Amino acid sequence: MRKQLLYYLMPIVKLVVFIICVIVCSLPVGALQWIPGIKDLDEVYTMIITEPLLMISIFAALFFMTKIYKPTTISSFFLSKKNAFKEVLSGTLMGMIILLVCGGLLLLQGFVVFSPGKISLAFFLFYILYFLIVAVFEELFSRTYQLFVLAETYPIAIAVVVNGLIFGLLHSLNPGFTALALINISLAGMLFSLFTLYHRSINWAIGMHLGWNFTQGILLGYKVSGSDTPGVLVAKPIGENYFSGGTFGVEGSLSCTLVLILLIIYLAFKFTIKPLKQHVL
Repeated sequence: MRKQLLYYLMPIVKLVVFIICVIVCSLPVGALQWIPGIKDLDEVYTMIITEPLLMISIFAALFFMTKIYKPTTISSFFLSKKNAFKEVLSGTLMGMIILLVCGGLLLLQGFVVFSPGKISLAFFLFYILYFLIVAVFEELFSRTYQLFVLAETYPIAIAVVVNGLIFGLLHSLNPGFTALALINISLAGMLFSLFTLYHRSINWAIGMHLGWNFTQGILLGYKVSGSDTPGVLVAKPIGENYFSGGTFGVEGSLSCTLVLILLIIYLAFKFTIKPLKQHVL
């Protein structure tokens, strides 16, 4: 009984160790933000500088985890070069379609009005890079070691749900965050987890994350998880926040909830996800 309890608690222990490793490895990056000229930059520009460095910190933490808990390699954590560009591109198109469907539903229901926005080509290209960096960073943190240790011990359904909930809670400090936003971002995290486990690669998840944020902010002109971005269009939410998304964006709407739930149910039946090979200490 005790061995069984320890077996099911071990993923939590590993996750705590992983987060500690990430924090320790990222301390030098945190110090950079106090350097004059960097600390005074807008948050968007600061993230362009710091998040690529934080990605290196995550890789360092992943390396340490392979040394602390064996036998594993970094490639075990869903990091795949095979067909990477094709999978990221395919995922991006899927993420764009999902957000366009959500935005279309809000428009048809009268919960948003769109007007022309103003964005230069330079800013358009800049935000592609920005959202790509955000997507890679968040997926490296959320869909590599976190998902791996959950899926190697618990049933796939539990691993997907827990990983999604962690992903949702990581956004809890964003402006305009609501209980419905927590549900929707958690559902998005579950969707990304399903694709990662099915393909054994985070490439699709990175693309979907990129397409999701880019379409929501730059194409449709919504806030992205509560943050403002310039857009080709400008979205003006109408009505109650849980219908329109309010100040959080499409992710704060019931239409988004419905689309994500239906998609997850469809994929859960369509995908046959093989269990991960068990790794001993």
